[in-house]
Amino acid sequence: MGNSFARRVATESRLLRRSCEALLGLYSGLLADGELNDAEIRFLDAWLAEHGEIATTWPGEAIAAKVHEIARHKKISEEERAHLKSIMADTIGGTLQESGATSGVATKLPLDHVERIEIKGRSFCFTGEFLYGTRKFCESTVEARGGATASSIVVDLDYLVIGTLVSHDWAHTSFGRKIEKAMDYKSKGRALSIVSEEQWVQFL
Repeated sequence: MGNSFARRVATESRLLRRSCEALLGLYSGLLADGELNDAEIRFLDAWLAEHGEIATTWPGEAIAAKVHEIARHKKISEEERAHLKSIMADTIGGTLQESGATSGVATKLPLDHVERIEIKGRSFCFTGEFLYGTRKFCESTVEARGGATASSIVVDLDYLVIGTLVSHDWAHTSFGRKIEKAMDYKSKGRALSIVSEEQWVQFL
């Protein structure tokens, strides 16, 4: 029984890896001409639906959900199109490992382990690029659930949320300075948590 389980896990892992490799190839093909039209977005949505195993990983689940959300709109806005192109381009750049998980950049960030993220009555600051949507969309999601947002690190901030599509040289970017300021506040005893986009999405 143990060997059978191990073989099944190994087979599923291989299939997932192949699906993720195929997805990267598909992204490259769709973006080859620098454009992403409605038909291509809807084709990508159908492909992801046929390869549901990708949605069992992060950020695969967020990518599949975002593509499906955009594709179901009768008229796809240019903002949505641009955001999806950005996600695809960053993914090709290496945000997916062979396993389909993020490249590990997020694990090198000073993230806190939190048992739960409260939204209502709490304040959030977002930094980086997000799979869930634009920063403005992430902020509106929090506000619709009774939370508050801030554009910078303030004394009474509860959470700093870091987007999945972070750069390897994050420390030298503008959002790196937000992280450093948040860490400075934490070192002075402020009750502020630094969390990843994945953690935040889990508690929406």
